Amino acid sequence: MNMRLATWFLVIAAMIAGAGPVAAKDKAKPAPSPLVAAIDRCRQVTDSAQRLACYDAAASALVQATNSGAVAVVDQSEIRKARHSLFGFTLPRIPFFSGDETADEAQKQLDSTITSVKALNNGYFRIVIADNNAVWETTDSSISFDEPRVGQKITIIRGPMGSYFLRINGQLGVRGRRVG
Repeated sequence: MNMRLATWFLVIAAMIAGAGPVAAKDKAKPAPSPLVAAIDRCRQVTDSAQRLACYDAAASALVQATNSGAVAVVDQSEIRKARHSLFGFTLPRIPFFSGDETADEAQKQLDSTITSVKALNNGYFRIVIADNNAVWETTDSSISFDEPRVGQKITIIRGPMGSYFLRINGQLGVRGRRVG
C-alpha cells in the first residue's frame, strides 16, 4: 500500500474516532482534538489543490502526533476493554470514556478464576484473579467462609454504594475491594 493511501485511511479513521457516536442531548460532548478539527476544516476548502494540501498537512500532523505518542486513536471496543479491565475501581468522569454508549450500563459482575491466594491477618485474604491479574482483598471475615484456593471459580458482584461481594465456588459472598 502506498504512503498516500495509508495516510488517507488514517485520516478517515481519525475522523471516525474523533466524531464518535452522537452523544445524548443531556451529556456534554468533549471538545474535539485540534488535530481532528484541522482535518475537519480542510473539508470546507473549495479549491481541490488547496484542499489536498490542507489534508496532507493535517494528516501529517496527526501521524506525527500518533507516532510520538502524543495522540492515540481508540475505538469503542478498546474503550469497553479498558472499562472491563478496571472493574472494581472507581473511575472519574474522563473524556476517554465519553464516546462509549454503554458508559451508563455499569458492569454488574465479573466471573473469573483464582490464580493466587495469600492469607492476611484476621481471616482476610488477598486474591489474584485470571481476568487482567486483578488483585482483590476480602474486607470482612465470615466463619462460614471456606478459604479460597487457586483454580476455584470466583464471581465478583457489584453491590450498593460502591461495594463488592466476592462469591467463591458458589459460597455466600464476602465483601471485598479491588486493590490492584
